[in-house]
Amino acid sequence: MKVSEKRAAFLKPDARALTRTVTLALLALPAYANAQALPDTLTVPSVTSVTDLFTQGRFTGDFRTLYYGAHNAFYNQGVNQNTLSYGGGIGYTTAALYGFSVGVSAYIQRGIAHPDDPAHVDGALGPNVTSLGEAYLRWQGDGFTFTAGNQSIDVPFASSYDWRIAPDLFQGFSGTYGTADNYVTAFRMFRWKSWIGNSFSKQTAYNESFDSFSTIGNQTTNGFYGAGASGKLPLDPVVTKGQAWYMVYQDYARMTYLEGSASLKDGEIKPFVGAQVFFETGDGRDLLGPVNSHVYGLQLGAKRNSLTVELGYDYIKPNGNSFLNGALVTPYAHDQASGPLFAQPFITSTQDLGAGNAYSFDVFGDPIHNLTVGGRYSFMDLKSTAGGVSLNQSEYLAYVTYSFTGKLKGLSISDFVALQSSPAEKNKFVQNRLELEYDFGT
Repeated sequence: MKVSEKRAAFLKPDARALTRTVTLALLALPAYANAQALPDTLTVPSVTSVTDLFTQGRFTGDFRTLYYGAHNAFYNQGVNQNTLSYGGGIGYTTAALYGFSVGVSAYIQRGIAHPDDPAHVDGALGPNVTSLGEAYLRWQGDGFTFTAGNQSIDVPFASSYDWRIAPDLFQGFSGTYGTADNYVTAFRMFRWKSWIGNSFSKQTAYNESFDSFSTIGNQTTNGFYGAGASGKLPLDPVVTKGQAWYMVYQDYARMTYLEGSASLKDGEIKPFVGAQVFFETGDGRDLLGPVNSHVYGLQLGAKRNSLTVELGYDYIKPNGNSFLNGALVTPYAHDQASGPLFAQPFITSTQDLGAGNAYSFDVFGDPIHNLTVGGRYSFMDLKSTAGGVSLNQSEYLAYVTYSFTGKLKGLSISDFVALQSSPAEKNKFVQNRLELEYDFGT
């Protein structure tokens, strides 16, 4: 469910446009999509007066209508969900005075004719949301960016996933030096606001407020911190990229993540290859129990014009003495995204399914201007307990998105349909996600 990474390896180092289109958010499984990015920032003019600081600022925002329909939701027999909600966000970023700028945003989500039975309402679109989003002070200059306050970030397994109506946001401090292709960054986040939250809290997605199967209740933590670096080096005839991260999810786990890739620079067909490794151990109170996870991944593919074919594989080493048989612990991506893992399904997350072998095969492209179509097959040969039965989950995904131009510029429509089946489950799980979005000010 790697729906928040981008198709390009890096975003422009230009400030956060309030929200990204679902196209970028959901299609982001493709090649080169596994690198993280600089903090999103919106390019603002430099001014010399307080008056200009506000009059030359910029509004951004979006309006979205999302429909999630599910048959046998998460394999539950007879539990069908049909949920339609609307909402969006609006934000304002001032100009920069002596390098300083201020950004604020707010979000709203409301339901349209939701079923009376809560079991038939998708949890992501069901709650009403009225919340302050970003509220930060930022300084930029000489290649540095420092941000303090409520902000969007994009780091491994803790990102501002933005494929629903309101994105995940984080409260804390972050700093970055460099360009979009070569940078170092460090961050300290104290609180998290989820996609269905009205406020920031010290909870995570493992708490019972978000996971009905939680074993830790609503115990809070002091957030997370970490550092990372990413680089791009042209070595004709190939381009190489690499990244390294160290993350501490306090009272859960400490993670080291390394990844490298190489792609042919020129030619009608451009093959590429990537490799990744994750090492994770416990931290502090070990709220989920002992953690000792090792993951190794390989990615192969090729691109011809807009057509991309990609094979992803991850081996999650089984360990019966570790959480979920050796799976990665991801407090801010649990039941939400597979993060940068190469192999992943769409409507569940690889690291939530156990340990073993995970595979995915993607094909996507743009047959005509502004139209993207694609598909994916994934297979999760994963066990959640040592000696248990493998899930052997197959998922088939098809998607299409179209972005309008001219007077309708900013309007897009996307549809994603996925089917999951497993011999360990009695039913097949089918989900359809239809989204209509209008972006302005981007």
